Amino acid sequence: MRTLYVYLTKQILATTVMTVAVFAFVLLLGNIMKEILALLVNGQASFLLVGKAFLLLVPFVLVFALPMGMLTATLLLFGRLSADQELTAMRSGGISLFSLTAPVLALSMLMSMLCAWINLDIAPYCRSTYKQLIRSVDVGRLTDLLQPGVPMTDIPDQFIQIEERKEVGEMVLLRGIRYVKFEKDIPVYDILAEGGTLEANESNNQLFLSMTNCTVFQRNLSDSKDFEPGKSELDESNWFLTKMSEYSPSVFTIDRDSTVFRKPKLHHMSFRQLQQEMKERQELADDLRALPSFDVENMRTELAANVRKPFDPITPVKVQMHRQIAFSYACFAFTLIGIPLGIRAHRRETSIGIAIALMLVAVYYGFVVLANALENHGEWAPHLIMWFPNFLFQAVGCVLFWRANKGM
Repeated sequence: MRTLYVYLTKQILATTVMTVAVFAFVLLLGNIMKEILALLVNGQASFLLVGKAFLLLVPFVLVFALPMGMLTATLLLFGRLSADQELTAMRSGGISLFSLTAPVLALSMLMSMLCAWINLDIAPYCRSTYKQLIRSVDVGRLTDLLQPGVPMTDIPDQFIQIEERKEVGEMVLLRGIRYVKFEKDIPVYDILAEGGTLEANESNNQLFLSMTNCTVFQRNLSDSKDFEPGKSELDESNWFLTKMSEYSPSVFTIDRDSTVFRKPKLHHMSFRQLQQEMKERQELADDLRALPSFDVENMRTELAANVRKPFDPITPVKVQMHRQIAFSYACFAFTLIGIPLGIRAHRRETSIGIAIALMLVAVYYGFVVLANALENHGEWAPHLIMWFPNFLFQAVGCVLFWRANKGM
């Protein structure tokens, strides 16, 4: 058995290294051509920068290349063993399929542990550093800071959320705006606007926000000069309702070296950063729920008319946290389903194994894309969808594994 285990381990390791290298090269090439090649052609990037970017992208692409390579290697190895009747010879010695594949399954668990380390820490750090390296050459546009469903909270005493955006030349058209102004951590007014525009003065690092068809919920503070108190008092909390056709807050000045500009996106954060982001967003959600917009019935009507649903800052973070953990189990799930499929395919051709692997990868990552698309719809529990392909592949793999062991 020891000789057999050494043989299988060497075979699966050699094939895995080869397939991971191929997939990693393809993914690296795609990322470099998409983001680096244009900068290099325009003379904005040096070959040294391209080399640094290449190295920083390696851990990021390994997140995807390792499970895909492990799956392809499993299909190729067991397809060849089955086609050459080597599995039949091994089974004729009284060895069960589970005992025979134990070293491969153990290797897949080790690969899952390696993926977990890369997914939770190494890859997000390298991806974030890579983005900062790109920004050092191509600083990007200030208007990109405001994205649909992503809370903009890093400007002091401001909260901005939008539902949709559309770029028209240098101007960005917005729909479904919520803007909350704070003074000394006390909310002064809460604005719900049907639409608006966002423009930037890149040379002065300034953002200009304009909102139209505004419903303003204003605290009755004597030092507030932005609005005249409305005539409709909502409850005993001294909040008033005001309507405005147009309103523009003060100009936002952005420091390109500040956290608001350098802060990584959720899918570029490490697991620890996501935990900290979750804590901050939970505090933000608690503050927003304390506003009359969520407590007073009259304001609920105004909220529904302008913003389709209450802001949910928590679910997108949960989706990314579960994505990182669920991805770590992909190697084991792929191996468990790849072993019986490789035996059933009964082929030694590389093209068949790669074709089957690509189909399975498309199914697996299809659920991941679906979960990411639903990250602003907490009612669908998108963070749990991240786990569905793992459970599906493991369940199907166990059934096929049992049938393969019984039929041999």
